[in-house]
This record gives sequence, structure tokens and C-alpha cells, in this order.
Amino acid sequence: MQKADALSDYDLYVYSRTPVPLEVRERIVSSRASRYQLDNTLWELEDDWTEPNGAEFNVMYRSCEQAEEEIDRRLRQHVASLGYTTAWCFSISYSQILADPNGWFANLQRQTQEPYPDGLVQAIVRKNRPVLGGGMQSCYLKQITTALVRHDPVSLNHRIAAWLASYFDILFAINCRFHPGEKRLLTYAEELPILPELALSDVAGLCALAGKLDPGITDHVERMLARLDQAIARL
Repeated sequence: MQKADALSDYDLYVYSRTPVPLEVRERIVSSRASRYQLDNTLWELEDDWTEPNGAEFNVMYRSCEQAEEEIDRRLRQHVASLGYTTAWCFSISYSQILADPNGWFANLQRQTQEPYPDGLVQAIVRKNRPVLGGGMQSCYLKQITTALVRHDPVSLNHRIAAWLASYFDILFAINCRFHPGEKRLLTYAEELPILPELALSDVAGLCALAGKLDPGITDHVERMLARLDQAIARL
């Protein structure tokens, strides 16, 4: 699944049973980088650097145990989250193996290439559909409406982002596809065989409305929900 463009960098993942010492990482990175930052922990533990030719690299350090637990939770136990449920599965499934001396990662990757579990589809829908609107007192739709009444653009954008995270989690799940993460979602969604009517233009329209405190946003979200429910009902 090649989606790289001129703005893309290189993401490398290192899986290990014990932490890779910082001094070892610095020795490797400093020997080849024109500039670098080490030990960033905002998302995952990662080192970032730029090569003399301008190519940018990020290397993320993950524990083997964490990866095994993540695959088990999603593909065996069918545990869903609010948005991005299968993002780790996507990362593992589409990784290109550079080194795997014991075949551990290849085995983990094979597990992600088995048929998508129906139980996981149902779990993701059950977890994410109620928060979108229509079934919970504190659903995102109600919070969106409250933000509009208060003229609170920060809250509105926060809730729209959460709404879209769960919306896309459902879209990829009902298509038995792993969630690719937060970037270029419309590009990935274009390839889905099951899509609600007008889904791509509806998402673009929702993002545009969110920046304007437009009261029409609630009707827009309700239409998207109705179309999503129709797509779910076709399963």
C-alpha cells in the first residue's frame, strides 16, 4: 500500500524485548544525521533525524510484548477503542521487514493477514456508533450542539475531531480494513468498497463547517449519521 509523496518521511519501527540504550541510539544516529532529536516521548519513544540529502527519518521503539498484546486484544479478544482501533494492526501488517533474525515479526505480521474477525467489526460498531449521536446523553452530537450554542470554536473543533475518529473507525471496520491512522484518511477511504452515500464530500463539508461555527453543522452530522447507519445495515 504505497501512499508516499514529496512530503513523506521514513518511519522505522524497532521491536525489542529490552530497551535500546540511548547512547547506542545516539551513536548510530549522530554518525549519519545532519541534525537530530533523540528520546522524544510525546507519542511513542522515538528518535528523529534529517540526512544530509534532506531525507527525514523517525524511528519508533516498541516492546515486543506490547505489540503481541495489541494484536491479541484486537484480533483475538475483539476489544475496540474510540477511534483508531486497528491502527497498530495496520502498521504491523504493511511494514516492510528490514531485519527479523528469529522470524518473530514475520509471525506477528502473518496474524494481521488472516481474515478480519467479524467479532471485531461488531465490537467497533458497538463501541463507536453510540457516541456519534442519537443514543447517549453525552454523545458527540449533543456536545457539538452545546459548543455551537456557546459559540465555543475550540470545543466544537475538539468534538468534531473525536466524531470523525469514531466515524472513520466504523468505516474501515465495516470494510474489514485496518485503520491507517490520522493522515490522508480521505485518500484511503476512496478505496473502500462500502461507503455511505456522499461520504467523502460530507467529511470535507463537515471540516469546513467546523471552522465557521455554522449552525447547519448539526443537520449535516445527522445526515451523515443516517447514511452511515444505512451502510452498516447493509452488512
